[in-house]
Amino acid sequence: MISLEPRKFDESVTYQAYKPGNVYKCSSEKLEDALNQIMQLNTNERILIELPNTIGLTHSIIDKIPDNVEVRIDGGLTEEYAKSVRNEHMDYLREKATYSKEELESIITKIESIEKNIDPNWNQYEKALYLYEYMKADIVYREPQDVGDIASTYQRTRTWDTLTGLTNQLSTCNGYAHIYTELCARQGIDCSQVASHKHAWNIITIDDKNFLVDIIWDSMDYEKGINETNNFGNKPLKYHTPRCYVEKSNNLSFLNQDWVKQASEKVSKNIPKEKMVQEKLEQFAKSRELDRQRMMYLRQQQLQAVNSNEFQEEIAMEGRAR
Repeated sequence: MISLEPRKFDESVTYQAYKPGNVYKCSSEKLEDALNQIMQLNTNERILIELPNTIGLTHSIIDKIPDNVEVRIDGGLTEEYAKSVRNEHMDYLREKATYSKEELESIITKIESIEKNIDPNWNQYEKALYLYEYMKADIVYREPQDVGDIASTYQRTRTWDTLTGLTNQLSTCNGYAHIYTELCARQGIDCSQVASHKHAWNIITIDDKNFLVDIIWDSMDYEKGINETNNFGNKPLKYHTPRCYVEKSNNLSFLNQDWVKQASEKVSKNIPKEKMVQEKLEQFAKSRELDRQRMMYLRQQQLQAVNSNEFQEEIAMEGRAR
């Protein structure tokens, strides 16, 4: 019988939706056994299971997740990374990486579609580059405050900072780094998330050497029809100064960029970029429409505020007249 390891209950945003004792931690390989035990409890209370990553997570296992169980994927949200993006502990970040059964189904389906074109004969550099090229072509970079739906900034950040950015095809720099960390982990590639005050990126370790990877700049250029690979194993830019000490950042190696260009052309042959470009353009158009909706919403709010202020002034003037 698997031993479910209850996490110490924390009165933080991470666990406030769950009763003490209803938060568990196990590996993806043990998730099926954990679900069987939880179902034997015969409870309708909300239960959270934390997994380190999606390795071993299959559709057949996801199908067994009861409606009252949510799954959190920690991925690259390590203690070190959490400290580099805020002074608090990692609970706030991990709280956003909590998924419903339906979301997990979509995420795993998307990951499988990405992985099916990975050549098993590629080395780790080529696999890491393939994932870079795929994300560059498939995801649109947007910050939550730049997009025009009326949902809260928190909800948009929750959606884009996590693995759901894979299925939404919209993501922040945190989201790019989080997704890339997860995809690399599934290929056995050591990958870390790193952050400064206003940016996030990755460092991969292959053959005991550390290489900087930052997808968003080439991804934004790709939206404009510029297909380059400038930030895979290249020298750091001014944005790449971690908020806290990260040993790997101080011990970077650099790849020959001529080789990167050649390898990029090689692995990109396995990516259906023409179809993806069309999908990305459609997604970009949707985001532009959201931008327009947001501006209309803000104008309405401003107009309401102006009208409200004028109304208050009229009341005040009437009061003074009396």
